[in-house]
Amino acid sequence: MGKKRGDLATVAVLAVVYFAAAKLGLKLAFVHPSATPVWAPTGITLAAFLILGVRVWPGVLVGAFLANITTAGSVLTSIGIAAGNTLEGVLGAYLVTRFAGGRNAFSNPLNIFKFATLAGMLSTTVSPTMGVTILLLGGFAKWADYSSIWVTWWLGDAVGNVLVAPFLLLWISDWRVRWNLVRLLEFGGLLTALFLTGRVVFGGLLPSAAKNYPLEYMCIPLLIWAAFRFGRREAATATLALAAIAIGGTLQGFGPFVAKTKNESLLILQLFLAILAVMGLVLAAAVAERKRVAERFGRAVESAPNAMVMVDPQGKIVLVNSPAIRMFGRGREELVGQSVDVLVPERFRGAHPEHRAGFSAHPQARPMGAGRDLYAVRKDGSEFPVEIGLNPIETEEGLLVLSAIVDITARKQAEDEIRRLATTDSLTGLVNYRKLMDTVEAEIKRFDRTRRPFAVMLLDLDGLKKINDTYGHLVGSRALCRLANVLRAHCRQVDTPARYGGDEFAVVLPETGSGQARQIAARIRERIASDGESPPISVSVGTAIFPEDGEATEKLLSAADRALYGMKRPPAGSAPPQEQHHGPTRK
Repeated sequence: MGKKRGDLATVAVLAVVYFAAAKLGLKLAFVHPSATPVWAPTGITLAAFLILGVRVWPGVLVGAFLANITTAGSVLTSIGIAAGNTLEGVLGAYLVTRFAGGRNAFSNPLNIFKFATLAGMLSTTVSPTMGVTILLLGGFAKWADYSSIWVTWWLGDAVGNVLVAPFLLLWISDWRVRWNLVRLLEFGGLLTALFLTGRVVFGGLLPSAAKNYPLEYMCIPLLIWAAFRFGRREAATATLALAAIAIGGTLQGFGPFVAKTKNESLLILQLFLAILAVMGLVLAAAVAERKRVAERFGRAVESAPNAMVMVDPQGKIVLVNSPAIRMFGRGREELVGQSVDVLVPERFRGAHPEHRAGFSAHPQARPMGAGRDLYAVRKDGSEFPVEIGLNPIETEEGLLVLSAIVDITARKQAEDEIRRLATTDSLTGLVNYRKLMDTVEAEIKRFDRTRRPFAVMLLDLDGLKKINDTYGHLVGSRALCRLANVLRAHCRQVDTPARYGGDEFAVVLPETGSGQARQIAARIRERIASDGESPPISVSVGTAIFPEDGEATEKLLSAADRALYGMKRPPAGSAPPQEQHHGPTRK
């Protein structure tokens, strides 16, 4: 019962609104009492059907019937005209819902054009066709006037749908105003400018000779202002306000659309206003769609797990997300609008343009070398390695590049640890045999450039088997570590101590001759003998010099090995062994 009462109340309100709008529109009926070039009830009907559903059609039927019966015509004629108005609204609502997005018809330019075609041009042929035919059959019009009445009627309905329906649908769909004071003042300025422009164009404020100029184009910038700065609701409002000013001025004989008769003047004016209305809605929808795309893109970027930075063709940062703010330790206002150089360490700016290219990849930036590591810098100046994925985006403003930035500090540390483990002896911490070979090869290549010799020293921990058998393998391992610590402490910074294997160690001595090599070996042996730890240990040492003792890695190490063997097995009755060179081959 409550729902039925609500429906009846809605139908009654619609009937009253339709009747009032119809009586107002019929005051401008000049070619026939039932035909006017300004017919807002058509737009009211379409908006009501799209919002409330076609079930409220009785309100339109009753309102139209009362408007016609109180103006001119018989009961049957008024019923026929009211039926045509109702059917026109039903057809328009169906076509817009089916093909133009329904209540969301103004969400994109394509749907607006569909709305203008289906609701503004096609469905509005129903009411004039039925109405004028009924008037002619009832004897209330002449057949000679059929075309003029029909065109006036049709254009009034069409403009009603294009002007009034969008205004009602847009404001009813979203009536809330979320403006601050500045925005409110701007909209007030827009309405003021619209009123003043309307008075200039349609108010007779200019000399009569000015009517030959296309003054009507002065209204277009204001609609563009409404469309770009506000939205579809405001564009529809501005068009409707301009229509009221223009109709009033034209009826008084002012403005560029004044013709021989008032009806002809209003027809031309309404056509112009319809074009303005569609243009304003299309512009506003295009701007809104672009904003929606930008907002969706912004939300997608913001929700990305990685740091995202967008750079424009000039290398300026135009967009960052929260992970980027956290990564670089800078506020959004400290990044947006700044050069991408703010992300690049000072030492890489200018001298290393590949770093800048790595963040922006614009044509004017030199491409990044393959496999080159990139580094970024935080606000506190700390540098960290990054991996960057670049996504170019073509826009009207040029090429934008969206960079996905990943902090790879942990990965770099893991890679460094893997490399360290692959080249380091796990017991002593010195480089292992593999790294030793690489170091010797590198020194040989450097000799080709510098022509400076280098030495390779082999050391053997004496009596390791006896230590293991007497004290245990743990003590033996500690003895090896004691020797490794001595090598680390008493070799030069440029030297490379290594564990050669088992109880043998090696040291690569760059730019070292035989004399200096003997001094280094003596210092190491002396330090080992005097370390004061138990059990005491000693070492045997053999060295070889490149290139005089061998011009290849294998030959050089073999020469050092022979020298070491000669020290381990001195001739009988000889003095205690010293560091040797070129002993016999070890057996």
